[in-house]
Amino acid sequence: MRNRNEAPAAILANVEVFDYLKEKVGERKTRTEAYCDLLDKSLAGFVSPFLRRQDYDLSPCQCHVTVSDLASEWHWHRATVRSFLDTLEALGQLERIRLAKSVVITMPLRTGTPAMPDSGREEADFATRIQEALYDWIIGKATSFDVGKSCGQIMRKTLTEIAGRDSRIYPDSHSDTASAQTVRSEEQLCETVLECIAHAALWRVLRKSRFDDGSPLVQFFRLDLSGEWAAFIEASKELAELVIDGKPDGTGFGTDEETERLESLRKPFLSLLAKAQEESWTGIRGQRLYNHGQFSPVQVQISFQL
Repeated sequence: MRNRNEAPAAILANVEVFDYLKEKVGERKTRTEAYCDLLDKSLAGFVSPFLRRQDYDLSPCQCHVTVSDLASEWHWHRATVRSFLDTLEALGQLERIRLAKSVVITMPLRTGTPAMPDSGREEADFATRIQEALYDWIIGKATSFDVGKSCGQIMRKTLTEIAGRDSRIYPDSHSDTASAQTVRSEEQLCETVLECIAHAALWRVLRKSRFDDGSPLVQFFRLDLSGEWAAFIEASKELAELVIDGKPDGTGFGTDEETERLESLRKPFLSLLAKAQEESWTGIRGQRLYNHGQFSPVQVQISFQL
């Protein structure tokens, strides 16, 4: 059923989605399979064997092919291939550079991490600003009072921006909805600030251990555990339990002697943890990023009418 509003919309889909959707029906490729083939070729920078002696530099997401090669590979007539490419170009799904006996096809692919939705990007930016305000407190260059004041200012400014955005999204007749949205946003932002502060407090205390000697833990791994990574992972879990709960859970170190050995590794464990945390935070702060997970490296945007 066609929507009368004719509202434009777009879908972001990973290439793997098309791999899943395409169906093999005999030797002749379906249109979905042909489209996926163009995606694969453009990602790989494919050049037809007949054209490899030609001096043409491809840009990212381009392939250099002939209509005859595509027709042979897809088991289509050449006229059908031309019509298919014409239609995809009209739909904005590819661009062509027509040469004498070939064509360079550019597919509209997004490589790298896709843009976040506005709400996700705002939350990430907000967390980054809070983290940067806390950084000077972590390294002892700012007081709790000064950083607390900065956190409050950042939160008030962000809430003002959100309230202004919501007032534009919801008309006056829906002011209650806008107010409810603002309240939910305030709760979410408050939780984000508390998470950042908890993390910063942990790191501030942990930083004290960064100059301690971590070599006993390295020796423990090499000599006691014979370089077994799985055993070290289990030992690290026990050490983490010891640091957080004050005692290991006992599943891997049952005897008093083993527990005492574990106690002796507590400071070296904190030393390595502090050094790793220092490097991790420095890298995040230098890039001004607050990572929330990774996406697939390639996406296709399809626009259509609803």
